[in-house]
Amino acid sequence: MPGTRALWLLIALLTPTLAAAETCLSPFVKRLDRPEKFLYVFCVDADAKDNDFVAVIDVNPDSASYGTMIHTLDLGTKGNETHHWGFTDDRTRIWAGGLLSSRVWIIDVATDPAKPRVETILEDIPQKTGLSGPHTYYALPGRMLINFLGAADGGLPAGMAEFTNDGKFIRRIDNPKDAPYGYDVAIKPGLNRMVSSSFTPLRNYKKPLAQMDLKDFGSEMVVWDFKERKPLQVGKTGLAPLEVRWSLKPENNYGFTNCALDNSIWLFRGRADGSYEFKKVAQTRALPADLRQSPDDRYLFVSCFGDNLIQQWDVTDPDQPKLFSTVSPVVQPNMMHLTGDGQRMYVTNSLLSTLDHAGRFYVRLVHVGPDGMKVDPFFNVDLNKLPTGPARGHDMLIN
Repeated sequence: MPGTRALWLLIALLTPTLAAAETCLSPFVKRLDRPEKFLYVFCVDADAKDNDFVAVIDVNPDSASYGTMIHTLDLGTKGNETHHWGFTDDRTRIWAGGLLSSRVWIIDVATDPAKPRVETILEDIPQKTGLSGPHTYYALPGRMLINFLGAADGGLPAGMAEFTNDGKFIRRIDNPKDAPYGYDVAIKPGLNRMVSSSFTPLRNYKKPLAQMDLKDFGSEMVVWDFKERKPLQVGKTGLAPLEVRWSLKPENNYGFTNCALDNSIWLFRGRADGSYEFKKVAQTRALPADLRQSPDDRYLFVSCFGDNLIQQWDVTDPDQPKLFSTVSPVVQPNMMHLTGDGQRMYVTNSLLSTLDHAGRFYVRLVHVGPDGMKVDPFFNVDLNKLPTGPARGHDMLIN
């Protein structure tokens, strides 16, 4: 059978150019109108002795440097536990933060996409918001909404805060008292609904897994009136519901979450009376850490960090997901980023410095086709042999 690098490059070159349906971003973010050229990877220096950074990887198959790291943006400090990030609505900036430092960088990716630069560093987030552990960066028109993991002192309650795109604090949004944990947030504008999820605060996630208190994790999801930023309902799920993924079809009033410590997928769905039901619909393998959607709304992709594999679930019937394919691109696969055409998925393998045991870190590429997922045997960005030593790659964005 053919197995050459040229064959895989040919597949990439023949990929359709439409990329307007890039999933798992805020619906207010401008979409790419072309295939991706750059993959940005948010990296933690593995031994915390050198500064954290952003890696820029060339993912344009026409380029001579395809599949290699072409630039690194030094973030100026170490030990931040750089984690998640998100584009502003106009896609000119990335907001990025550290779970341990609560520091937030606003990064310019418009001036020179191949060489992003730090525009602003927000050093006083806990003082201004009363919150710590900035996790999810969700673009609103002209604003950035951040869901935090905890209070300024590293405990509870968590909450959310809004900022202008250039970093000015606007307001804090308090969680309901019976849902004090925070994690992700996602909005369905046509329904005027927002849903948030739960994890654990700094006092707990800074510990190794064996020392974490399992009683200090949330199992709640909150349904909000988006325009009023008002909580309407608190629902119960399995332990640690993480990503919030609304169905991509405008007419559908439902979505999914992955419960990391319940090894499951849960469905949340609106009822005729305006309330929402929450129910378990699938059992995954160990520690489902990330959840992504295909642009046609047919599939969910779940990274099972504890079992070294990624699952692809057919959710045509949202009440009865069916396992469609599995793949093992790397030990402890975690974050995934699916392209707008749904045919390529980039994968990293670091969750938290306190949880990783893989020891070696990479960025891999998975091709998604009619018969399921296949690992690209040639795309393998090694994060272990950098001048500063190994790095833990976490969240990714394409540009």
